[in-house]
Amino acid sequence: MKPGLTKIGGYGEEEMTLQTFFAKAAVRAIDGDAGQQQTVKRVSTLHKMALGVLHQLLLSPYSKILADMELEDILTERLISVINTKETYVQVSLLDVLHASLKLSLNRPTSHLGHLRQLSRGPDPSKIGPRPSSVSTDQEKVAPPPQFAPPQQLLKCLIGGFSSVSSRPVLDSWVFFLGECLPLISDVIFQMLIPLVECLCNQIKITFESLKSVFRETEKLHVPESGGKSPESTLVALLNGLEQILAAAHERLLIEELKSAGPKSPDTHSGGFFGNMVSGVFAVESPQSRSAAANNRLTVLLCFQDTVKICYSIWSWADINNNNGNLDVGSKESWGYTSLRMKGRARRILEHMFAAETLECLETLIELWPGRTAPLGERKVASIFRLVNVLDGSRPKHTIPAIFNAVYSRTNPTALDPSRRSSLTAELSDVDVVFFLVEYARSLEDDAMDEIWADCMVFLRDVLANPFPHRQILPSLLSFTATLGEKVDNTNFGEQRRMRKELGVIFPEIR
Repeated sequence: MKPGLTKIGGYGEEEMTLQTFFAKAAVRAIDGDAGQQQTVKRVSTLHKMALGVLHQLLLSPYSKILADMELEDILTERLISVINTKETYVQVSLLDVLHASLKLSLNRPTSHLGHLRQLSRGPDPSKIGPRPSSVSTDQEKVAPPPQFAPPQQLLKCLIGGFSSVSSRPVLDSWVFFLGECLPLISDVIFQMLIPLVECLCNQIKITFESLKSVFRETEKLHVPESGGKSPESTLVALLNGLEQILAAAHERLLIEELKSAGPKSPDTHSGGFFGNMVSGVFAVESPQSRSAAANNRLTVLLCFQDTVKICYSIWSWADINNNNGNLDVGSKESWGYTSLRMKGRARRILEHMFAAETLECLETLIELWPGRTAPLGERKVASIFRLVNVLDGSRPKHTIPAIFNAVYSRTNPTALDPSRRSSLTAELSDVDVVFFLVEYARSLEDDAMDEIWADCMVFLRDVLANPFPHRQILPSLLSFTATLGEKVDNTNFGEQRRMRKELGVIFPEIR
């Protein structure tokens, strides 16, 4: 008999393996808190030692025998109980052991994770005989996989860890744990996405307010406790966690949409959270699959909107006009360094999001733009345009078609392919979008006309061919056409004469 599988007696009424004996002993050792203050240090040391032993058992080659103990449930409850205590380093040990236990649970068919993993892998070909006909194959495809509820205790644990002030000193460990768990919970990530993103965004707002208060000349607001960790490093860690979960959710969404979609045209391409713009989804699918995919997409887009808003508030903090009256003179240099660092971190997240979902992210910024409610002659170029013009994912050749798609989605959605329609989750009218289009065109460099001209001409000709759906925005489109004319007059590239001729044909017809 192998040493790793030795059975012993004397622990209860039944025999058990050596691994099970030590695992139960370790679990019993980490159960309970110190009763007196002088024993806190010794109990914390005992907990760390027991967790170290349990971690080694879970990582051993003979750990599969521990899968039926459902240690992840015990460890999750234990971690929840120490989140608001001062045992921060016990939290780190618990996170490591919990991750190992969650991976081990994949070997237990009766567990949620194990069952979901088996469904995602499909049946084992070695255990299936030859299929008599194609009828059985069709029946297997029709049978939908059962839906499982997300692990509520794990979700509660993650939210508690990111929300607790006591976990701030080891927040990086929580973010690392989240990143390691995302592949394990990919089958239920959409159920967990909104609560997690809501928690992270709320903590980012609180931490950002705490960071801004450091540089204010007179601070009268209540500054929340930081748990011994600087607001700057806390904010970076929370942004890292938010970026990880959005990336995982968007990648999972693309995988599901590819499974439910039919064949795509050769020019259709899709990219992930760190890739190019997304296009070509929902091509051919049944009403049932489309409903599930649409709900998942809506969940991801709502989380994208919240993230765009919080990232824009961090990016615009570096605008000196917003802080000139409140900055402490002695902290001006430190503020410049800190705000520039936070601006760069927020910009990287926004670039990834724009590359993944240009239209939805752009509509969120239009919704934030204060100029959409101002009279036409009183609108000013806000920091929204400065942001859009510096993001790699929002170059004019990407942004202009996205704005046109936003207009079509509100005036004539049937003219668009379903993959290019807006979800209309942003509270915008067609007039709001065209107002933004005019001001955005004015903010562009004159040389940018070369890369957007073809799209602008196609859009304006289509409006002239079918003006009725666009009747409310025709006056603003006249301003947009005039802006294009001014930009063309200031450029000297080769096809300027042809562009003036095309514009001359369109301009009087719109007028």
